[in-house]
Amino acid sequence: MKKVFQAIFVAVAFSSCNANLQTETIENDISQSAVGDSEAQTTGESNTTYLKGSSLIGKTTVEIENMGFFNCAGTLIVSNENESRYAVSQLAKSQEECRKGRSKILLERFVSRNGNKAVFEVIDEINIRSNYPEKDYNWTTCKVKGADDEQFYVIHFKDQRQAELTKIYDLWAVDLIAGKFIKIKNSDGVTCVNPDYSDGL
Repeated sequence: MKKVFQAIFVAVAFSSCNANLQTETIENDISQSAVGDSEAQTTGESNTTYLKGSSLIGKTTVEIENMGFFNCAGTLIVSNENESRYAVSQLAKSQEECRKGRSKILLERFVSRNGNKAVFEVIDEINIRSNYPEKDYNWTTCKVKGADDEQFYVIHFKDQRQAELTKIYDLWAVDLIAGKFIKIKNSDGVTCVNPDYSDGL
């Protein structure tokens, strides 16, 4: 009788351990497939994860810095219409991705100070894929056909290595009142100042 009880005890203990092992394996399989489905990529020097397609809207520049993004470029926007301070910036997972790869162009609004540092919150974004010089993105002033003056735009263009860019594929107006990038439907006849052009270089 003792042998029967020992055999039952061993069988119960073994099946209990086996059930725990199966649960852990299933949980690991689920978490791995979730990462696979979201096409996660690790950032270069950081151990954090950048999920392609994930939005940064609502995040602050402090949170984004902790996520391990590389800051490709940025500029403050001066506006007479709005008292708030804004910025446009481009982020990528590495310096190489800035001009040859996936990145994001962000519209940010100033929210606070952290010591000497200004903290901005992302209020809109454009997901882009650059392939310089055929497909490049930047922000600059442009003259749209029929308009009286130049305006500030985010542009998708071919770098012609000249002072004025005329091969504009797409452009977005920066609407500070709505807090949005507004895509302009027709980019025909648009001429933009080349922000990277320097005479004699």
